[in-house]
Amino acid sequence: YLSCKLALLPGEYDDKLEWPFQGEVTVELLNQKVNRYHHETIICFNENTPDQCKSKVVAPKVNGGWWGNKNFIDKPSLRGYLDNDTLYFRISVEINTKTNKSWLV
Repeated sequence: YLSCKLALLPGEYDDKLEWPFQGEVTVELLNQKVNRYHHETIICFNENTPDQCKSKVVAPKVNGGWWGNKNFIDKPSLRGYLDNDTLYFRISVEINTKTNKSWLV
């Protein structure tokens, strides 16, 4: 299997963001042969997500803090998405904000 896991990293605008992070990250493995049949997973950051995976990050974490899908796609199916030894992914983030920060969404 190919795993798909995310980790939050510290950034320049962290003080302007809401913490802990709440939202959904959609990861799509794009089918390069036809523009459909993409393989996707949605990684939710919510009250069930461990705090270490959604809290504000002060320094990059070496171990831990990863959240996602350990069985994103099996190896035999992966060949159908591989073209010229290359995989393409599309990442979309939807933020669930509690305050009125319309610029954030």
